Amino acid sequence: QVRRAFDLSQEGDAVREAYGRTSYGQSCLLARRLVESGVKFVTVYFSDSIGGRQVGSGGWDTHGFDNTRMYKIVDKYHLPLTDQTLPTLLNDLEQRGLLDETLVVWVGEFGRTPKINNNESRDHWPQCYTALLAGGGVTAGQAYGTSDEYGMYPAEHPVRPEDLSATMFHLLGINPQHEIRDRANRPFPISSGEIVRSILA
Repeated sequence: QVRRAFDLSQEGDAVREAYGRTSYGQSCLLARRLVESGVKFVTVYFSDSIGGRQVGSGGWDTHGFDNTRMYKIVDKYHLPLTDQTLPTLLNDLEQRGLLDETLVVWVGEFGRTPKINNNESRDHWPQCYTALLAGGGVTAGQAYGTSDEYGMYPAEHPVRPEDLSATMFHLLGINPQHEIRDRANRPFPISSGEIVRSILA
């Protein structure tokens, strides 16, 4: 059943077009098929590379150098793909009765600097950024937490990465305080964060 899930030719053209004929779009369609076949954990990458010297493709690592991978491509490339594919995935999961039991997390490893750098782009900025959670026990249609007016630092209800992981573990039915042991047999909790209960359905 899982092997059949990888055969995207089983999907009609309308569905494949709805997701977008891009690596990201077809990967999200594959993710839905894998979930439907019973796979418990699926990761989708936005792009198969950071972007190298590209001007119209690649990941979100938009530092900008040599007039490539500049932040301005986000409006032209990243956001249209996301606007097409992410809602399609969520709606498809919901229509198939899978969203309530599937936690979708859309997030990067950190944000981008609020200020434009000398390359007309943005650098790494872990102090404040956004994550999207849908389905799987999360209350729909809410925004939790705010930043300051510049998007530099959290202003209200900050959520640390470890809080996000604790919340995800909780939603997956795993105790965030569960301990694993390293090679020296030292115990470590799988998360040191607090569950963000305000976002739970």
